[in-house]
Amino acid sequence: MKKEIQKRFKLNVDRVHNLVKIYTDHVSGEGKGRRSHHATDVLRAATVMLHASLEDVLRSLAYWKLPNAKPEILEKISLVGEQNTKSIHLGILAKHRGKTVDDLINESTNASLERSNYNNTKEVVAILESCGINPKGLEKYMSKLDEAMKRRHHIVHRADVNLEPKPGRGNHKVDTIAPAKLNGWILNTEQFIAEVLKRA
Repeated sequence: MKKEIQKRFKLNVDRVHNLVKIYTDHVSGEGKGRRSHHATDVLRAATVMLHASLEDVLRSLAYWKLPNAKPEILEKISLVGEQNTKSIHLGILAKHRGKTVDDLINESTNASLERSNYNNTKEVVAILESCGINPKGLEKYMSKLDEAMKRRHHIVHRADVNLEPKPGRGNHKVDTIAPAKLNGWILNTEQFIAEVLKRA
């Protein structure tokens, strides 16, 4: 399973690198100065794809590890088709006749993960801990992960609009983004994922 996750992450992050290369080789143009948001939208797409690549690893780890998690982790997950994690009676279990306990745990964890997303480093740490992966020592990656996640959120939910544009030359309605910044986020994410998968 780990090799499959690594392989898919490499495929996804290569797509991110490719978007940055498309920008630098074909879109950015010559000379200095700020590029139009039409040109830099390729980098915004790369930022969103980078986050998707990270989420895919976290979700894949959870699909793999959560069914075998400790009882105190599993008790936070609702039985498949139910909303309440606390009250399970025989009438509810009757709907699942013929299934093993393992079947029910797998179905329930999978159903909960279909709705999952990871929008900040607190959520990242929580899912790692739920999967039995100790986050100690991963703090060095969190600042850049948080920065990239916040930017992705701003792109997806606000179209990267500059909410406080100032008058005058050089101030624009869309926030600036540059390959150097994005490449820093990519490298940080690659190093973070490599370290996480070592511990998985």
